[in-house]
Amino acid sequence: MTHNNRCSLAMALSVVSLPGLLTGQTTRPEAFSASNSVPAAFVYVQTRDGVIAYNASSAVRLTLIKGSPFGTSGQMAGDNGGYLISTGTDYIHSYKVESNGAIGGQASEINTQSYGGADCGTTDGQGAILDHSGKYFYVQLYGATYEDGGETYVKCSAWQSYKISSSGQFTFLGDQVSDYGYHGDAFSVPVNTIGSNDKFAYGSFGDVYASQYDPFTINSNGELVTNNKFTETDPTPGGPDGNYYPVSMAADPSGHLAVAVFEYFAQNPPPAQLASYTINSGGGITSTNTYADMPTPALTYCCGVMSMSTSGKLVAVTGSTGMQVFHFNGASPITALSSVLLPSETVKYISWDNSNHMYALASTGATSFSLHVFNATSTSLAELTGSPYSVSNVYGLDALIVVPK
Repeated sequence: MTHNNRCSLAMALSVVSLPGLLTGQTTRPEAFSASNSVPAAFVYVQTRDGVIAYNASSAVRLTLIKGSPFGTSGQMAGDNGGYLISTGTDYIHSYKVESNGAIGGQASEINTQSYGGADCGTTDGQGAILDHSGKYFYVQLYGATYEDGGETYVKCSAWQSYKISSSGQFTFLGDQVSDYGYHGDAFSVPVNTIGSNDKFAYGSFGDVYASQYDPFTINSNGELVTNNKFTETDPTPGGPDGNYYPVSMAADPSGHLAVAVFEYFAQNPPPAQLASYTINSGGGITSTNTYADMPTPALTYCCGVMSMSTSGKLVAVTGSTGMQVFHFNGASPITALSSVLLPSETVKYISWDNSNHMYALASTGATSFSLHVFNATSTSLAELTGSPYSVSNVYGLDALIVVPK
């Protein structure tokens, strides 16, 4: 597909799916207290009052960590177990994480505007991601505009790469700038996921007609660069005019991607479906799925969020309200585990610990949120005692971070 370099600010893309199935769930209040028990995970929630930190016990009962909420600059963007990383409008910050999960003082900060890619905008509200080793951090710069013929266009999109030292210091590694667009209109979507071997990363970008993969290679020094060798083999479509395009994606630990896809050019576009791909040695992706064997989530406007369990055996997706969990089977077709969960709530964030506990942070009002904790097995999902937990004033692209212990 041919691209020009002008990106319009005005863009909307909708994917229609089926309505939810289950009735609403009662929200229960919870009183928090400090705990000295050995944690199964530390759970962090970004609010406008600071970062709330929880100790998730081995029974996955959440208790507040003393000192919450912790004051940090900007919004959370990652946690490598030793440092919590946040991004502001211009700066990236690191904060020491204490042994009990508390967030200590700032260890380091670096000004993204002092390095390549700054002409594309700032980090304010943009995407960021850590690799699996926790040593490399990638942040998007976006939002700078220019005028042409009475129209306003986005200038470009850039990804900056940083190395994080054992003391939390940042070292700039390089930048990758993209000027893209199709029919003059495009929007940028952050890198969604990094492959299991930390060699490839995947995002998407779209326009008034379709969305496409935005593939990257991670060099041996940790720098994120465009993968010009990327190829894709998509599932077999349902009709002769069908072509599959990505909505959201997540990687498993063994070289596969789960991707929500839709047939945008079909005469009567069907709802989004879930496809599985295998990542090859060059970072290209291949699917052996077909229209007939890919599941269709029972969610309206699927799939804004996709989250893979750390085991790689389960994947969760969200719609305009509610969420649904599926078995992820590597290259084989994805299969359903649950019907629609939390159908009356807008699930905005999902994360997992290492014991197949799923954490879902959902909006229940203008400023109110509920943090739900589920135990997942190969046959069922059950919400745990004490869940959900009430939280207020949540914000940010990565407002829920779970750090398994």
